[in-house]
This record gives sequence, structure tokens and C-alpha cells, in this order.
Amino acid sequence: MELSNKLALIGAVRSLGGSLLWSFTGFALFQYYKLPLTLVSLFYVAQAVVSSIAFIIGGYLADFLGRVQTMVISAVASSIALLIAYAVNKPLIVVLMVLTQSFFNNAYGVANTSIVGDYARGFTSLVKYFSRLRVGVNAGWAVGPAIGGLLYEIYGFRMLMLLGSVIPLAALPLLMTLPEPSYTVEAGLTFHVNRAFAMFLIPSFLTFLVMGQLGFPLLTYYNMHDGLTTFQVGLLYMENGLLVVFLQDFIGRYLRRPSLISLGMVIYGVSYLAVAFIPGFTWAVLDMFFITLAEMVVSPLSQSIANALADPGSRGRYMGLYSLITGLGRTMASSISGVLLTYTIKQPLTLWGFVFAVAISSSGLYSIIIKDTLVISRRA
Repeated sequence: MELSNKLALIGAVRSLGGSLLWSFTGFALFQYYKLPLTLVSLFYVAQAVVSSIAFIIGGYLADFLGRVQTMVISAVASSIALLIAYAVNKPLIVVLMVLTQSFFNNAYGVANTSIVGDYARGFTSLVKYFSRLRVGVNAGWAVGPAIGGLLYEIYGFRMLMLLGSVIPLAALPLLMTLPEPSYTVEAGLTFHVNRAFAMFLIPSFLTFLVMGQLGFPLLTYYNMHDGLTTFQVGLLYMENGLLVVFLQDFIGRYLRRPSLISLGMVIYGVSYLAVAFIPGFTWAVLDMFFITLAEMVVSPLSQSIANALADPGSRGRYMGLYSLITGLGRTMASSISGVLLTYTIKQPLTLWGFVFAVAISSSGLYSIIIKDTLVISRRA
């Protein structure tokens, strides 16, 4: 099996288990475990701290321990953490174990991103690999949230923790067959990043602040403001996943210019601004198409540009730093939106206008920073 397809299949299995759980974690802490929105926001702050540590440690492990070995260890440890949360099912233990699972899952992600950079040759190859990987990941996302939303309503959040623990283990045998790429490691516990990569991280943080809305913020808003059920929102997530499965490879063929990421952020901003004016489920389905279109442009380009700008001798640590910044953006999205939802649920334009402004700011910064010839020549 081709390596890109193997990575996509592993991603599909893991995302199926993860999407059952993470689409509803913040909402479950609020509704199922009766924590106030302010504490849910603090949970996401804690997750940001834990993830930050995981990204840095994961980068070092990926460089010094190996990409595949880091992925295997992290996969097993994250499943064990969720199994403990399922068995105990007390709010404090659930929070602690979910944070532990997040730590290992993020370490896995750093190694996974690094191994793609090792396998790919050239910028176009990077986009192809990341597009194919997203097809696999979103195949899991296509069905996971819809199933998770239904199971949540019938059995509660505990069942989702059990399935989130067991399902990813099915990918372990295939994961262990991945060849460890050969690379020369830059020695030392510290490293520097080049200027182009450092500049790229600034709009990347803003980008993932926008991308992070597709989770707790959107679910909670649709439920509290528009009266959509968790199952209906799960169907929207399923739409998102199916669109990526069927269209990502096709769109990826035309993403030859890194600067197209600016256009993707404009589409993101307008699509999220439209959420404030959407009256119900039918219009939400239409808007989700454009949100997903932006995602299919921005996500593979962002990962490809980061890998193209990274120094090969310390790729794991570069990807750890990239994951740290983007992970902080994604997590802070839930935290900031959680606070804004508390005060602006009856004034949706405040929340979604903020998201629009962040997206347009990110697009403008990309326009200034990203030079197609620089990115492509560094990878070549």
C-alpha cells in the first residue's frame, strides 16, 4: 500500500474515535457534568497549557526517539487515559484524563506531521500528502460526529469516552508497519528557527483561532441560539467530513501557490460572519459548505508551507513549535468563544464579527509574508 494511503487509513480510524469524543467534550462538561461555561473556558485554557507542553516534548521525541515509535507510544497512552476516564466517570477524573489524552494525542500529531514532511519530495508532493491525509482523517469525521451526537443523546458522554479509547487501537497494527524515515538529527536540546518560519507562525496562530470555531463554539451557539440538537450539529460535522473526503484530493491538485492561503482565509471570514444571520438548520447546511471549502484550501497549504520552511535536521522540533502555535490558536478559540457566548448569545454579531476580523487579519498578514518562490525553492 502506498505510504500516503496507509497514513490516510490510519488517520481515518483514529479520527473516527476522536471525532466521537472531541466534538462534544466541552458541551458535555457544560451539560452532562453541569460545569458552568466559565469553568469550561478554563478547561480549554488548561488544555492549551497541556498541549503546549505536548507539542514541544513531542517534537523532541519525534527527532530523537523516532517518528513511528513516538506515534505508537502516544497512541497506546492516549487510549489508556480515556479508558480510565470511562471507568471512573467523575468530573475531576474525566477532566484530568481527557487532558492526559490530549497530551499524548498532540505528541502523536507532531510526529505524524513530521513523518509526512520526511516522505514528501517537493511542495506539490507535500500538498498531495497532506490532502490525502485529510481525506482519511475526514472520512472518520464524516460519520463520527453524527454517530456521536446520537449516542450522546441516548447513552450520554461516558459511552463516547469508551469508544474514543477502543476504536483508535484498531489502527495500531498498521501504524507499526510504517517505515521509519531516515534523517540527520540536529544535535542538542535547543534549536533556533529561521526567520521565514518564525514570521509564518504569526498569521498561523490567527488562522487556527478561526479554524477552532468548528467544535465547541459552533455546537454550543447552534444549540443555545438556534435550537439545533446535538444530532443536527453532528450532521453538519458529517457534511464537513464528507465534503473533504470527496473534494479534498481534487482541490489539492490546484493548490500549487502557497499564497492561495490568503484567499482561503477570506472565505473563512465571510462564512463565519454569515453564521450570525443564519435562521436555521437548512441555511446552516449551505454555510457549512463554504466553511469546509475554506478549510480544504487553508489546512493542507498551512501544513505544507510549515514543512517547506522547516530545517530538515530539526523537523520534529519545528513541527512541534508549529503545532504549539496552531494548537494554542485552536484551543484559545474555544476559550475565547466560551466567554463571548456567555455575554453575547443574544447578540451573535459580536462573536462572529470578531471571528471575521481575525480571519481577515490573518489573510492580510499572509499576503505580506508569503512569497511563493521562497516557499517552493526552500522545499525543492
